[in-house]
Amino acid sequence: MKRPACVVGCCLLVFLGLFFYLKPPQPVSLADISGKRIVISGIVDDKYQKKENTYLTVKEAGIISGMKSEKKYKVIVKLKEAEESLGEAPMIGSAVVVSGKGMEFPEARNPGNFDQARYQMIRGMDFEIYKAEVLEASGGHGVRYIDEGLCLLRERLADTADRLYEEDDAGTVRAMLLGDRTGLTEELSLGYRRAGMSHILCISSLHITLIGMGLLKLLRKTGMNKAAAYIIAFSMISIYGRFTGSGVSTVRALITFSLMMTADLLGRTTDLMSSMAVAASVILLMHPLYALDAGFVLSFSAVCGIGMLGPPLKKLIPAGGGFFGSLRTSLSVTLFMLPEVMYYFCQVSLFSVLINQAVIPMLGVLLVFSLISVILGGLCMPLGVFTGFPVRVILAAYREVTFLNDHLPYSVITTGRPGLWQILLYYLILAVMVLFTGRRREADRYMRTGILLGTFIAVFILSVRIRPELSLTMIDVGQGDCHFLEAGGDKTMMIDCGSSDVDEVAKYRVVPYVLYRGYDTLDYAVLTHSDKDHINGYIGMLEGRDKGGLRIKTLILPDIAGRDERYDELVRLASDQGVKIMKIRAGDRFTVGRVCLECLNPKEGVAYPDINASSVCLKVSMQGSSFRALYTGDVQDEGEMILMEMLGKDSSGGRYTLLKCAHHGSRYSTPKELLKLVKPAYTFISAGVDNAYSHPHRELIERLEDTGTRIYTTKDRGAVRMDIKGNNIRVENYVNRKGG
Repeated sequence: MKRPACVVGCCLLVFLGLFFYLKPPQPVSLADISGKRIVISGIVDDKYQKKENTYLTVKEAGIISGMKSEKKYKVIVKLKEAEESLGEAPMIGSAVVVSGKGMEFPEARNPGNFDQARYQMIRGMDFEIYKAEVLEASGGHGVRYIDEGLCLLRERLADTADRLYEEDDAGTVRAMLLGDRTGLTEELSLGYRRAGMSHILCISSLHITLIGMGLLKLLRKTGMNKAAAYIIAFSMISIYGRFTGSGVSTVRALITFSLMMTADLLGRTTDLMSSMAVAASVILLMHPLYALDAGFVLSFSAVCGIGMLGPPLKKLIPAGGGFFGSLRTSLSVTLFMLPEVMYYFCQVSLFSVLINQAVIPMLGVLLVFSLISVILGGLCMPLGVFTGFPVRVILAAYREVTFLNDHLPYSVITTGRPGLWQILLYYLILAVMVLFTGRRREADRYMRTGILLGTFIAVFILSVRIRPELSLTMIDVGQGDCHFLEAGGDKTMMIDCGSSDVDEVAKYRVVPYVLYRGYDTLDYAVLTHSDKDHINGYIGMLEGRDKGGLRIKTLILPDIAGRDERYDELVRLASDQGVKIMKIRAGDRFTVGRVCLECLNPKEGVAYPDINASSVCLKVSMQGSSFRALYTGDVQDEGEMILMEMLGKDSSGGRYTLLKCAHHGSRYSTPKELLKLVKPAYTFISAGVDNAYSHPHRELIERLEDTGTRIYTTKDRGAVRMDIKGNNIRVENYVNRKGG
């Protein structure tokens, strides 16, 4: 059997993938500790600083007060008072007793959102304690002095980098050399990602190989024999891996580097795919859940791309090394990783292959001078500044590349997340192409045509999105409102975007969901009224457009006399970005594709007592379908009276398919009289988990239940999506995945 290690590794990956697909692992449920003060005892496994806060990782943690549990946990502890230096925090390996408030890691509430609960579960973390105090700390024989020393050295080198370089350069150097991404600015990190350069900010195989081979050459030049040089080089590079946090890409690089050295000592040649499979098998046998980790998948996918697609592309692009060799490698990695990049990020950098031809050749110089400058800077600052000059020049060039990429048209393509069937079919086509080219010694016209045609078909299949005629999503934004409408697959509308209990709701909840659906533009953005929990997401979206936000074409506002500061701020931001502003009142109609929208409130000439009463109310219908929906904002009092008056004049009659319940399901909203007119088959209520208002109120729920409507709330179900095709309706919610 050829490549037995590769076969075993692939079988293990397939087995774990199928196992976790059929039986997805769930994070530990510890709702009883949320917000409650508890006391734990355990062993400090690591410590670090992030955004001026000090954190401990405590393993073998037992809860000794605040909750009954005999289980041992692994806990992240956020100290109440940040230590000036990590040296003042308890030593790694020491036993501690810690008191603080418990918190479950938050789960994703919408598709496309970052799932911290899953992320931490993969890394073995169970929960977090914040506002924590160390009650006891004892050292003794358990202290891991080597790890403690490496931790303090990492802190000192990070501090040296901060003193040597400006903020962006310091953050990049810390990420490249120390595996510490806490100093990276959001703007810089996003710029690198949009340009397809994120790998530069990780401790990757390229970093380990460059450092390891450089060290090996230095040792060999001293006259040291090969075996001793390899042992010392591997020992040093292993310590470096431990020093930088032993990330999954680092561990993979260490394993493949050790296999390469072992093969060379034995007079054998290494096989890239077999080395990759051995590394993957070792990691997965130790930590099976890493099969679900994006970093693990992307790291190994890059190596698979080189090993599997490199040979066919070498026949297609037969020119030798140098530029063409690098181009083949970049194309191999990009094509093989395309499904994973689309799956995890929902966007693709169009020029990443060309960009990496320019930036990777400078990476070796950048790493060497970064390392030298930080080491010398710790001893003598002027020497560090002098040796850091090439670093500043190269990083300035990198920033110019990201700036140019951001200003090129179509530099980033929003693709949405492909389905599992598309990913499998894509790789099946690639496998057929590899087998087809493997049987031919040289490339001919038929081979080149076959490879190009197969690649085109594979990418096309991966890009296809089968959409319903109309899709309406109630996005979970906590205590707030945000509704996303997709009409005909190419037109989009959002009704409200805001939250009173989720920070930066557009950035963390709304924008990721819209990208997940495959859009980066809103054709229409409707604001029903200017309460914080309906508007602040729009403000954040417009302020963050240059940071990966959504583009808004037309902003629709209520045509009312009374305005406030938030309303005026939204108008100003929209005007500054060239967004068309449209104002509507009762009686106005417009269409989005096949979808018809009619405004039922506010009414011209009416003096409303407050902004809730003046909320925009929209009737949504679709040509050729009996579907009708009613969106009501926070309408109340006079607004509800006008809404019912307009509904009473509606000659179409019949039952509404969907009602978006007003004011998050408050006690006195949506009266019986309104429900008699609407008679909704489905009711959506947007309300936050454990909100202070007890929304939705029990009295309202009883009124709704009396109508026979099916009720969906974000607090219980997360995001809820309704798909309409003709008169067929499907409702799906995210948190517990129950269809309707």
